Amino acid sequence: MMDPRLETRSKMNRRSLGSVGFLIVWLCAAPVQGAGPERTPSREQTAAVIREHVLSQAPWKAENLEVRVAPFAPVSMPLGAVNYRVLKPAKGITPGVHSFLLAAEIAGAEAARFWVKAEIKIFDEVVVTSYPLARREVVTAAGVRVERRDVSSLAARPFTRVEEVLGQQTARFVEVNEVITQKTIEHPTLMKRGSPVILVYETGSLRVEAPGAAEEAGKAGDLIQVKNPSSGKLLRGVVVDGRTVRIN
Repeated sequence: MMDPRLETRSKMNRRSLGSVGFLIVWLCAAPVQGAGPERTPSREQTAAVIREHVLSQAPWKAENLEVRVAPFAPVSMPLGAVNYRVLKPAKGITPGVHSFLLAAEIAGAEAARFWVKAEIKIFDEVVVTSYPLARREVVTAAGVRVERRDVSSLAARPFTRVEEVLGQQTARFVEVNEVITQKTIEHPTLMKRGSPVILVYETGSLRVEAPGAAEEAGKAGDLIQVKNPSSGKLLRGVVVDGRTVRIN
């Protein structure tokens, strides 16, 4: 005959095992919230979407645009064909780092929204220096070449053809391998102070020429002061070339 104490303990154990078994079955049967196949967009996907959006808003050529997307927090979306749209910024995109708000649509309904940080860079074939150029040095073919460069941060428009800069002079000292822009060079100084010049007066069909002297240095198109030796008068005229000043 079983000891009453052992019998009581056995009954308690059977009740405990029954409860545990019920708990195990309940957990297995309970649905898991959010279960099912899901995915997150890749950096390559988002970069392609942003690139297409930028090209639709900016004048840059596709081959000159580079988009680099930074790592972003995972975004869960259900399976299905996805259509991505850029919500912000909608326009006014410039080179540099921007935050883009993207929407993911599945079956015509918005499934998710997420922010992505991306860097926009612009490259182009531009004129660069082959060696240092002193201030007011005339640019020659030996001093420049065309090279592909990142032009995203340039403050002025770069030149893309060597022919555009030949014969021009530097506005300041230019380092080797520096991109030449509209602020880097200027028209050469054609007229020096004290140089003999030809003063040209034109009115209608009448053209009169007279000798004169430059009182100021100037480049083509500059308005400088000149002197008429015959009358001793000081006049203002536009530099045409290295020998001619047109009097207004």
